[in-house]
Amino acid sequence: MKPLSPRKQQILRALVEEYIHTATPVASEALVRKYDLNFSSATVRHELAGLEEAHLIYQPHTSAGRIPTDLGYRYFVEHLMQESALSLEEQRLIRHQFYQVQDQLDQWVRLTASVMARLLHSAAVMTSPRASEGRLKHFELLSVTDFAAYMVLVLMDGSVKQQRLLLETPLQQEELSRLAAQLNQLFENKNDREIRELLGAREFGPVERLIAGTIAQMLEQHGDPIGDIFYREGVVNILEQPEYSRIGPEDERNERVRKVIEVLEQNRFLPVLASQLRSSDGVQVIIGGENQWDGMKDVSMVVARYGQEGKVGGLLGVIGPTRMQYSRAIAVVRYMTQVMNELLAELYGYE
Repeated sequence: MKPLSPRKQQILRALVEEYIHTATPVASEALVRKYDLNFSSATVRHELAGLEEAHLIYQPHTSAGRIPTDLGYRYFVEHLMQESALSLEEQRLIRHQFYQVQDQLDQWVRLTASVMARLLHSAAVMTSPRASEGRLKHFELLSVTDFAAYMVLVLMDGSVKQQRLLLETPLQQEELSRLAAQLNQLFENKNDREIRELLGAREFGPVERLIAGTIAQMLEQHGDPIGDIFYREGVVNILEQPEYSRIGPEDERNERVRKVIEVLEQNRFLPVLASQLRSSDGVQVIIGGENQWDGMKDVSMVVARYGQEGKVGGLLGVIGPTRMQYSRAIAVVRYMTQVMNELLAELYGYE
């Protein structure tokens, strides 16, 4: 969009900061009084009209103040927002918490989500770290009935996966164990593509093909960088925000609450992140209507990948109303990404 004049930028910055703080439409008089603007209320009103024409702010109803649009928040984040960082005291306290759960990967993930939710009073989400591709370490077949078995896969990154296997012919545990031992020798440290290549190059019986095909499918699914295991903390924090507790008619508030709970509880934000979060791009901000889910039009996400590309990693971030403290959220997500990067580098021994 066309660059704003310095005066419009100053007014837009003040309006966004004031609305983030108060959650109420901002009047021109309040901007002049609280932000030491060197021009009159009439001049501010004129500039606000220009910002409204540019679709950066809007007036919810006649005689009300103005509210930032998603585009206004985007302009603020990219051009006007002042960078912030966690204080040294906050950093020290966070690292002390991680020191107390040394070498407990699942506790690192839970603690990271908990810290982000507490520092930002928002919902925090995080996926468990996983390898960028699934490689088989070994698998076992456990008889359930004559025509069914459980397949248990252990992957090279330590992940464990299970799936029920339906058999066309009855097999006892002794035969299942023999097949597992035979195929483990062939498939150890192989990914899904390499297993499928072996299937095309060698002769296998029907049961062996069923087992190998199932393993390949499970390894392929594991390669999804977003992952299927995630943690969330602080969902109630969103519901305490004015957008969901007191702003607007009760039926509208209830609908906003229903949508955000549905999105978080049913993991509907994960496909959004899979399609919009590019790798190795640091912290990213997805604001309201920029995402594809109608249920997330009233929320923003500040998210990042952690770990090392091509090795082990995951995703972490926070979700809150579009009226969130973006600078603070970016600082928290960036710092927690750094902490997880260091922990994983030490655990897995990469630089």
